[in-house]
Amino acid sequence: MLRIAVAAFAALALLGVSAASASPEASASASATKPKLVTVNDFYFGPSSVTIHKGGSVKWVWSSTNTYPHDVHLKSGPKRLEKRGTYSTKTTAVTDAEFKKAFPTPGSYHFICTIHPTEMKLTVVVKK
Repeated sequence: MLRIAVAAFAALALLGVSAASASPEASASASATKPKLVTVNDFYFGPSSVTIHKGGSVKWVWSSTNTYPHDVHLKSGPKRLEKRGTYSTKTTAVTDAEFKKAFPTPGSYHFICTIHPTEMKLTVVVKK
């Protein structure tokens, strides 16, 4: 009877270790799919630089306190980048806007607001 109890305890302990070790991986994969958030503020992107892994995404959200219109425009990116036009917003907005983009191609991406190009700059670095 003691052997059965010890065997059952050992099996449960192994299951507990397996479940505990699976949890960090599950939360890591969940956070890997979560986009990096960039706020479009009056006259600056916050933060001004983000780093993501290949396949990751960035989500721009216009601040509710803005008083001027802004856009997101890809000024330069990797040479092998396809569909460059999809990395820019089609319109401008003051508030209540979002723009999300996935980055399948590693490299450096430089964004501006075309209305405030000398003030509003953002760099997205995509690692392999």
